[in-house]
Amino acid sequence: MKQLKNILFGLLMLMTGLPLIQRTVPVFSEEPLKGAYEIPVKPEATVKTILNGEYQEAYNDFAEHTIGLRPLLVRLNNQIAFSVFDTALASGVIIGKQRYLYEINYIKAFKGWDYIGDEALRQQVEKAVFVYKKLREAGKTLIFVMAPGKASFFPEYIPDHYLKKQSGKKTNYESLRKAYKENQLPLIDFNRWFVDMKDTVSFPLYPQCGIHWSAYGVALSLDSLIRYIEKDRNIDMVDFGWNGFDQPDTLRSPDYDIAEGMNLLFSIPHYPMAYPRIWFGSEEGKTKPNALVVADSYYWNIFGTGLSARIFNDNSFWYYNTEAHNPAWDSPKKTTDIDISEAAGKADVIIIMATEANLYRFPYGFTERLYEAMISNGYVKASEAPVVVNAEKEAEIAEMMKAMDSSPDWKKMIEKKAADKGISYEEMLKLDATWVWNEKHKQGK
Repeated sequence: MKQLKNILFGLLMLMTGLPLIQRTVPVFSEEPLKGAYEIPVKPEATVKTILNGEYQEAYNDFAEHTIGLRPLLVRLNNQIAFSVFDTALASGVIIGKQRYLYEINYIKAFKGWDYIGDEALRQQVEKAVFVYKKLREAGKTLIFVMAPGKASFFPEYIPDHYLKKQSGKKTNYESLRKAYKENQLPLIDFNRWFVDMKDTVSFPLYPQCGIHWSAYGVALSLDSLIRYIEKDRNIDMVDFGWNGFDQPDTLRSPDYDIAEGMNLLFSIPHYPMAYPRIWFGSEEGKTKPNALVVADSYYWNIFGTGLSARIFNDNSFWYYNTEAHNPAWDSPKKTTDIDISEAAGKADVIIIMATEANLYRFPYGFTERLYEAMISNGYVKASEAPVVVNAEKEAEIAEMMKAMDSSPDWKKMIEKKAADKGISYEEMLKLDATWVWNEKHKQGK
């Protein structure tokens, strides 16, 4: 009996000391955690920081993030929360019925909880109409694209407590869709198209554990987009299609992206996905227009996979109108460092795209900035156009909103403030980002 107690005590001591051993002399190979996070820098001890407690607090944070076996311990904790309490510890992740995964912003958009308001929408559409007409006169093709949204596509799997909550009187999606149609703006609505063909397609348009459209959905949408551009510009672009599908046992990126961010020990069971075997025809005798695309992460499925490079010549992607990517560049650039007149002048086709969760910030300040460039370059008289806000300011605020939204601590604080004020999270996010911008420029920084 005593020997058994000694063995158990020894095992307990080993388990307690193993993280420290792993941190000092790594014994096991550890898979890093997925998602965006920063490992704190080891703080330097000074008399002042020790006496006021700053060093102890900073070191505690550093030790917590660098302890041995931390990824395993985090995954174990997350798995217990998921399997036992049906809870996701990843920020913004919602576990739906039958374990369909969502991000909360998509549900907010579907329910109309992030509606930007009638006046903001009116101004946005007014600017879009003006810019569209001027680009049209210059021989440019401007296309507004509404990418599909998972909440609109799978409302039946949204948890009941969200569905039962009162919806907003309007949604950004329906309001923008109606306004763009009424003003004859060129709008491609993949969101409505996906819902309409949901029960008739041969393969899934959305993964169960991911937030982005499937490779099959991308292929269908890209084919539709090419046909639209060909008709609008009266050109013949590179032929595009697919020969059959691969249906592997494992999912390809990004079809498991929400679940990856949950950092679980075990994979979530899911239905199989189909991946079209894409082919492109010869470029001989075909037209490859120059393209400038301003979009959210949905366009990564087209740009990042190299599909856009096969159909477009110069191929620029302005991610949220803050960070510009181009295969010809060594590294990304800030869009505020790029001459927007030159970029738009070089493009034959300009595409502005957003999924439903990002329509509250659509079109990311791009049309405002382009309008101001037209004024400053003398292309348009100020008296000819609607009054718009400072585009550079709006672009910087949009960048701040993105940074604040991606910070768990900041996001939690904004959510509390929004609840206290009785306004939407997005409205509070914009208010806080604007306050930060004003303080920054008030101080001349």
